[in-house]
Amino acid sequence: MKSIININKPLIAAFICVIVFAGCKRDDFLEVPNTGAVSSQTAFASEAAADLVLNDAYNALPDLYDFVFEPFDSWTDDLMTGFNWNITSQAARSKANLNSNTELWYTWSEATMWLEWGTLYKKVRKCNVFIDGVEKSELSDEYKTKRIAEARVLRAFFYHQLWMLYGGVPIITKPDNSSTDGDAIFHARASFDETFTFLQNELGEAAAALPDNSGNDGAGRINKGAALTIKGWIENFYASPLNNPGNDLTRWATAAATNAQVMQLGYSLYPKYDELFLTTGNNNNEGILYRQYLNIKQGSNIIGYQGPNYVGTNWLSWGGSTPTQELVDDYAMANGKAITDPTSGYDPQNPYANREPRFRQSILYNGNTFNGTVFMSAVGSGLNSIDLADATDNTNTGYCTKKRMDTTVNIFESGASAQNLYFFRYAEVLLNYAEAQNEAVGPDASVYAALDEVRTRAGIPTFSDVYPGASQDEMRELIRRERRVELAFEGKRYYDLIRWKIAEDNLNHVMHGMLIESDGSGGYTYTRIPAVPSAAPQWSFDPTKNYLLPIPLSAIGQNPALQGHQNPGY
Repeated sequence: MKSIININKPLIAAFICVIVFAGCKRDDFLEVPNTGAVSSQTAFASEAAADLVLNDAYNALPDLYDFVFEPFDSWTDDLMTGFNWNITSQAARSKANLNSNTELWYTWSEATMWLEWGTLYKKVRKCNVFIDGVEKSELSDEYKTKRIAEARVLRAFFYHQLWMLYGGVPIITKPDNSSTDGDAIFHARASFDETFTFLQNELGEAAAALPDNSGNDGAGRINKGAALTIKGWIENFYASPLNNPGNDLTRWATAAATNAQVMQLGYSLYPKYDELFLTTGNNNNEGILYRQYLNIKQGSNIIGYQGPNYVGTNWLSWGGSTPTQELVDDYAMANGKAITDPTSGYDPQNPYANREPRFRQSILYNGNTFNGTVFMSAVGSGLNSIDLADATDNTNTGYCTKKRMDTTVNIFESGASAQNLYFFRYAEVLLNYAEAQNEAVGPDASVYAALDEVRTRAGIPTFSDVYPGASQDEMRELIRRERRVELAFEGKRYYDLIRWKIAEDNLNHVMHGMLIESDGSGGYTYTRIPAVPSAAPQWSFDPTKNYLLPIPLSAIGQNPALQGHQNPGY
């Protein structure tokens, strides 16, 4: 299995917090804790003890199933939240008003803190402590080579999030100690290009030291596929229009080559798209980098925050994920054609008929089912009726999220399940390759082959069948739409809007929903309507500054080397 495993928190958290890591006790990532309780020699005296330290770094991977009132996709044109008291999506929706004091994260929730500057640096520090400790230990060279490579990939994972969100960042590769290092603990920002080069080198070197699969030392370890997948992704990001205004084709070619390497490692698509995101789809050959959960953990607590409000008369959720009409419109017809294609057969007054399988597997729409119960959002249809006044937690768009929702779980009745949380999976590698190769050389046979794999699994006609002979520009738009649908609700859309430099076009308008009303004769009328509640701020994205987030003032105040180096516009 090629994956990342979640380590059971209760088994290690107390040990790690007391023994090794600053992040458990201190807010300043530049400071080092008192490690006197247990010496670093003891912590790294054996492979088993050192693995506990590394496990804590693995455990720092984002836990986006824990109190996810508003997922990261609510920053985009894919989702809205079904209530008006949130923090993150409200501020992100009106990005033009962001400043370095803006509160963007619930400080009590890992689910929204994962992308905060200081939190990410604490996670970087966990990796640095492990690497430094193992390097200075007397453990075997084989252990050092493999485990340090794993930690470097984890560190690059956290750094690549900082890089995409904030631009160039201070690159810290050792656990600074204020009592011995003095002012050397204050690191200046590297440039955007320098940070990219650091990440690219780290991931390439780590990949060379890692096995093709998880080996015999336990499923869930980072391997070559994980390192190369992140490397290919950051190369796509670096080659994209925002960061490559001169359209240097060698950047795209580099990204295509790295993604092609992953395609040679034996990954494959799980046959059932909907089951992939449930417990029954765990431990598959599509997952490359993901977080696992024990059955007693809160994997399906996501249901309680993002699922439909009611199933029948049973209250199930606070409705934190309400898909937009903009996303719905990008799902193809069953014949593989876009609804904008005049030959697709799309009927605006029967808009959900003959749509592709991923639509009914991912979106709860009027007439779709959830755990065998019909979901109704039409006006006056029941407890899930569309809420245009934002008086309840019901959907503001007429839709709820179905993808990843375990229909057998009700967390209000102490239910839980353990479906994996994917950060990268093989379908994205295929899409990344197709995009990079199309930009580098055009839509050649390999571009079609990669996309056809994704569509075949989705159960609809392939690109080769539906769009033969597409131009490079046409293929670019097809790939973007396919990516949006295939990766919906997986935290990818924001980065795509940013890197394609289309955020101002897609976010500077009111999102839409579907008003469904009885036609008086047993049928319905369908009207596309604005879906922003009256109490919510209007969408706004300032392209002169919002392509990067502001560095928090607290971070600048802690580090003199950052003063005067705030991102433009803040």
